[in-house]
Order: sequence, then structure tokens, then C-alpha cells
Amino acid sequence: MNRTDVRTLQRFLKESGSYQGKIDGLRGPKTLAAMKTTLKAHADLLPAGADAWSDKRRAVACLQVACRLRKIEVGPIDGLWGPQTDHATEVLATIQETGKPPAPWRDQEPLDANPNGWYREAELKEALGSPTRKPPMVVVPCPWQLCLAWDLGTHPSGIGCHEMVADSLSRILTRVNDHYGPEQLREMGLHRYGGCYNKRRKRGGTSWSTHAWGIAIDWDPSHNRLKWGRDRARLAQPEYDTWWKIWEEEGWVSLGRTRNFDWMHVQAAKL
Repeated sequence: MNRTDVRTLQRFLKESGSYQGKIDGLRGPKTLAAMKTTLKAHADLLPAGADAWSDKRRAVACLQVACRLRKIEVGPIDGLWGPQTDHATEVLATIQETGKPPAPWRDQEPLDANPNGWYREAELKEALGSPTRKPPMVVVPCPWQLCLAWDLGTHPSGIGCHEMVADSLSRILTRVNDHYGPEQLREMGLHRYGGCYNKRRKRGGTSWSTHAWGIAIDWDPSHNRLKWGRDRARLAQPEYDTWWKIWEEEGWVSLGRTRNFDWMHVQAAKL
């Protein structure tokens, strides 16, 4: 539960008349008092023993109550932050901001947007030059702390990529961090960075990998192995829907979502 989620909670508490403070994303005394009032008013929704929960768990429970009252499917009111609570809170936040729930995301095919004019794979050698020569590189800072997937004690300062994709990548990382927050990104394994530039051919193939031009990134390789499909890959799970939507709105392509293999891989090149 990050500051964005606390702001969603504060808006609910303000709408219900129990909170008069600022929408600042901080669980201060006024927020805690409003939570107590709200949970007391909806004690029939809480399980036995809820009085002994920590303030953090009670805050999650209060958000779950808010979702339940809005008829958003949130699961049990248990004060525990899991994928269902995360999704329900996102729906609640969208309703607060727009007055209506978000359009169904999982019913849609991967977005085929290309606002940055990415080349197709077949055009890369002609457009960007030989993959045997190192491309013009830029290091894009990452708002959350990265760890090398194969050496979790090593923390890259950013992602080295082709200069062509640097601005787009920076926008994506900022949006992802704003949406999930560093704590949740770590819980989701999105701090496990599998690399960007790598002068090599595709694993299991003969053509050059998009990594050779520095326009592809791997995330959490150990939980999203090359041959794994939706039944096994971590990045295929529902809590990563917004993650993929943010990439696809910038025209990046997930091999997992388009081909159902190599779910770790996302590239700024059309297939």
C-alpha cells in the first residue's frame, strides 16, 4: 500500500464525511481517526479479531470496505494486501477520478500503438546499422532500485539503452513507479533487472536479438523463463496488467503477450 493508495483511502473517508484533512497520502492522526470511525460503522464486515490489527492492516481493511461498498469485487475483508485488493483499489481510484470504472483490460488484445515510430525487426539493420557495432548508448535512471537478476547484491544506477529509446523508457519508468511505488515493485520482482544491451543472437534462433541494438529489456528472468507460457510466467499474472499497458502505450512489444513465450522480454521494435 503506497501513498497513492492512501490518497484513494483519504478520498473515500472524505466522501463519507469522517475525514477533513488533506489528501496527502500520509496516514496521520486525522486519517487514523477517520479509519477507526469508518471501520466501527462497518464492523459487521470485519472478522473476529480485527480490533487487534496494526494501523497498516486496518488501513488496508478500510480500503477493502470502500471497495465492497462500491460493489467492486475485492475478496474477504482481511486487511491483507494481495493482487485482488490491489486491482480493486485501482478500480476505486479510477471511479473517484472519472466517475466510472476503467474499461476491461484483460478482454483486450495487446495494444498495437506506435507513437514513437519504432522500426520493425526486419528493418533494424538498415535503419540502425550493423548489430555487431555498439549503438549510441544512454543510461536512463530508474526511479526504483534495481538489482542484477544474476547478482542481487549489485545495483545498477540505471538502464543503458539505445539513445533512440531513452526518452520513451524514461517516461515508462516514471509512470510505472508512480503507479506501483518502489515497495510494491520489489514485491512483484520488478527490481530484478535482466539487462538491455547485449551483442548476441536470439536464444534458440539464428537472427540477431533486439538486445544487440540496445532496444530490448529483460525483467525477472528466473520467474519468466524463455519457454514458459501464461501458465507459469510471473509477468503473465493479473497484477502486471497495468505494467504491460504502460509499455504498450509507448509502442513497446511484449513477446509474452503477443507470442506467449519469453515473458521477461519487452522491446521497442514491432514484430
